[in-house]
Amino acid sequence: MKICDVHTHVLPGVDDGAPEMEYALQMLRNAVASDVELLVVTPHCNSRWEILGQDLQSRFLQLRQAAKEIPLRLALGAEALADAALPQFLREKKIPTLNGSRYLLTEFPADTKQEAFGPMLQEILDLGYIPLVAHPERYAAVCEMPQIVAPWLDMGCHLQLTGGSILGEYGKTVQRTAAFLLQQDLVACVASDAHGLHHRSNFLLDVYDHLALRYSKHYAQCLMYETPMGICCDNDL
Repeated sequence: MKICDVHTHVLPGVDDGAPEMEYALQMLRNAVASDVELLVVTPHCNSRWEILGQDLQSRFLQLRQAAKEIPLRLALGAEALADAALPQFLREKKIPTLNGSRYLLTEFPADTKQEAFGPMLQEILDLGYIPLVAHPERYAAVCEMPQIVAPWLDMGCHLQLTGGSILGEYGKTVQRTAAFLLQQDLVACVASDAHGLHHRSNFLLDVYDHLALRYSKHYAQCLMYETPMGICCDNDL
């Protein structure tokens, strides 16, 4: 069994994830213990954090050098906030996609109104990117009406669920929403959205086992390895 984790906050000292290098290395070792083969570091990229462009690349190279003895492939990405500043950041190439692919890990504010998702997703598509919508099961509008994601897929977007949501770590409503999306085969991949070693951990074996038991081993492997690896290789889904 192998896992590809495309959503992690492991890059040290840039957002609310790993606070410093040694903690980040512990998170990487935790990933190895969870059978993760490829891990994409995806720090928050927006005007709040102000870690963009070359600065982000430099910090990633420092992490990769520090982790050279850890048997884990690392790639750079970002979790881009879908706000008014995002289109210009994308035009200026300030936000990295997932391993340099067309796929952009895209986060919306939790209280985004139903009618606001489509126009922003279309603008991202028009700029030549493919949105991979981060943790839709945690958005209030999706919890209220999970079917609203279907048009996003018709547009050419994809969905990434958080492993902790599937296991109930964000409450019953989020867990039910995640289960609905999985049962309707609306999900492209599952990732950790790891922020630490304990709360919001990047240990994913329990998530894989849950998916394999509740659905099938094939479904678990598609969600947690084959499709996320395809995204990182810039394949069509």
